[in-house]
Amino acid sequence: MNSMKWVMSATVVAMSVVGCGGQSGVGAQASEMSAREAALAIPNFYGSDTLKEALVAATLQSGSGLSIEGKGSGVGEACLRNGVGSSGFCSSAAQTLAPMSRDFAAPKTASGSACASGTAVGACCPGERSNTIALDAVSAFVSTARFGLFPLVPNPTPPPAFVKGLTTQELRRIYFATDSSNVAIPGACPTDWSAFGQPSAPIVKYRRDDLSGTTDTFKSLLKGGTFCPGITVIVDGAATNPSPCTASDSATTCIGKLTESDNNAIGYAGDSAKRPGNAAVPLMAVSPITPTTSTFIAPTAANVRKLIQAGSTDAYPLSRRIFLNENVNRAQSFDEATLYEWIYVSNTGDFEEILKQQGFIACSDAAPLDCGGDGLGRGAGLCSGL
Repeated sequence: MNSMKWVMSATVVAMSVVGCGGQSGVGAQASEMSAREAALAIPNFYGSDTLKEALVAATLQSGSGLSIEGKGSGVGEACLRNGVGSSGFCSSAAQTLAPMSRDFAAPKTASGSACASGTAVGACCPGERSNTIALDAVSAFVSTARFGLFPLVPNPTPPPAFVKGLTTQELRRIYFATDSSNVAIPGACPTDWSAFGQPSAPIVKYRRDDLSGTTDTFKSLLKGGTFCPGITVIVDGAATNPSPCTASDSATTCIGKLTESDNNAIGYAGDSAKRPGNAAVPLMAVSPITPTTSTFIAPTAANVRKLIQAGSTDAYPLSRRIFLNENVNRAQSFDEATLYEWIYVSNTGDFEEILKQQGFIACSDAAPLDCGGDGLGRGAGLCSGL
C-alpha cells in the first residue's frame, strides 16, 4: 500500500494572495488577513493512523483541502479538545472532526478536564458525538512462512478440520509483562518461538506507539498492562522506523512490511496492514478475556460483524468499531465541511467503498454507513452530541 498525502503549502497560498511587490495600509491588512484565512482553511488534520490512507483518498475524492497527517487517535482526540496530549501538533479546539480507531476516552490531564470548554460527562465533552463508520479487526500479523509453523490445533467445528492460531492468553503473554491490574502475568514476555511449539528462533516484536487508538484497543481487549521490554515501537511517518519501512509510510503500512519481510516478526495492527507475504493469526478467546470463544476465530468480515449483531457468538476477539468523531457545538472549517458533506449528505457510498478497499468491514450490506445511531452511524457510540 502506498502512502499518499494531499498537501497545499500555506506559505504558497499566502504568497499568491499578497503578491511580490508588497502593499501598505488597508490593502496590506486585507492581504494579510486573506493569507491567514487561506492558511487556516487548509490545516493539518490529525487522527488515527489506521484510517490515514482512507482519509487521504476521501479528501482527494471529496475535493477537500485537508492535509491528512495521522499520528494517532489520541492526537486527533486532543485536537478536538484542548490540545493537551497532542504532542504539540495542535492547539485547543483545532479540529471539529477526528478519525479515530477507538471511541472517546474520558478526558484527563494533570490540571483537570481536557475539554476545550465546559465539563465532561463520563467520556464525553460537551458537543462530542461518536460516529461509527466501519468495523475492523486488530490482528496479530506474522509472515506467511511463520504462520505455516504454528501447530495444527483441533477445531470442533469443521470445515476446516484444523486451524492454526494463538489463544488470547498466549498473545497477551507475548506483549505484556502485567495485566490491566498491574499484576504480573505468568510466563510473560517469551523471547523464543519455541514457547509456542515452533522451531527455536527469536521473537521479533513490533507495536504501535501510545498515542495510537489501535494500542488502546489492543490493551483494553486483551486486558494488558505494562508492555514487555524489547518491543520495537513503530511511529507514523518516522524515518527511524526499521527497514524496509520508509519515512512516508504510515505505522500500519510499516508493520505490514515488517511482518511480511521477517519470518520471526509479529506485530499488531488494523486489517489494512495485510500484505501478500503476511497473515493474521486466528485467535481463541480464553479467560480472563470475555466473551470466550469455542474455537480459533479468523478476522473475517462475518466474524467481525458479530460484534454488532445481537445474539451472535464466537465473534473475532479483537473486533472493534472505527469512528469519524466530531464536536457538533463548533463550526467546521471549510475543508472539514466539504469532507463531511461528501460523506454524510451526498452519501453515495463512495466513502464506504474507500474504507472497504483499505481493508475495513462495512457494518452491513443494506446501505452505506449502516452502523446504527441515526442510520448513518452518527451517535453510534459513547457520545451523542449533547
